[in-house]
Amino acid sequence: MVTALARERIVGQFVADYVDAYDRDGILGESARDREFAETIGREVLLAWIVEVQEALPAFFGKKKKAKLKNEEQEVVDAFFGELLGGLGRAQKWGAEEQKQFLRDLALYTDFVALQETAARIRKRGKTPEEEAPFIARVALLLDPSMLEQGRRAARKFHAGVGLMARKLLKKTLG
Repeated sequence: MVTALARERIVGQFVADYVDAYDRDGILGESARDREFAETIGREVLLAWIVEVQEALPAFFGKKKKAKLKNEEQEVVDAFFGELLGGLGRAQKWGAEEQKQFLRDLALYTDFVALQETAARIRKRGKTPEEEAPFIARVALLLDPSMLEQGRRAARKFHAGVGLMARKLLKKTLG
């Protein structure tokens, strides 16, 4: 994941496309700030990828939902997920505090998915509108706080692409 993020220049391309599409050269500045900006959005991409992987793993056992997994299948998924998080922490060279912060943010993302699944059941009865993923709000705010709606549109499209890429990486890894 970390290699794909760097090699594919996903964040850099996203920001460049946004700057071109909306003529927002002003969001870029000095190289140190731009690097931190790209790293922060890259971190959001990693969070979204992990959530997407977590959602996709049951399919490798022929199941749609994690709750449908047998105990031994759940153990394999949990082991894979633990290795994924450990490997990500090592690749990013995170200290204990950075790891804790990433796990807190991951909990925010996964809690959102769980709430969306509950809301989807309620929505079938026509009672609640769909909310945006944390990725969209956070990336939009990072990207262009003064033009938030433009940033949201761009982040929404980016999020869809990020999800597809996560599934391709998982399939390549486990396929």
